[in-house]
Amino acid sequence: MSGLERVVVLLALIEKLCEVMARENDCVRRFALDPLSELQAEKRTLAQAYEKELDRLRREPELLGALPLEPRRQLEEAMRRMRAAARRNAEVLSAAKTVSERLLRRLSEALAEEPRHGALASGAAPRGRVIAMSVDRQV
Repeated sequence: MSGLERVVVLLALIEKLCEVMARENDCVRRFALDPLSELQAEKRTLAQAYEKELDRLRREPELLGALPLEPRRQLEEAMRRMRAAARRNAEVLSAAKTVSERLLRRLSEALAEEPRHGALASGAAPRGRVIAMSVDRQV
């Protein structure tokens, strides 16, 4: 494969990766969890293909060096865009993880405050307790 063909493949992979990460970010923000596993599998496959192609190009630097300036500039710009998209994706996923962990911790704490023996020791039937909770569907 020529240097230009490798750059074209890398550009296509980068474009698709950025698109998948943007869709994943949108799903996380809307708590649309159903498509996430499919998007993450697609992202993983694309990232592996990208790394493989980039490694091939790095092993033959003369291919890239022989290219005109414009394709090299396009590749460099696309790689910057992808790094920025990956940072945004990591931030969104980290925020979602933090929100989930806080929610679980608060629920655990509320359940731990539940009296365990008072009603049962007196012979009274156990009563449920309402725990106030609000959930915003945006991250």
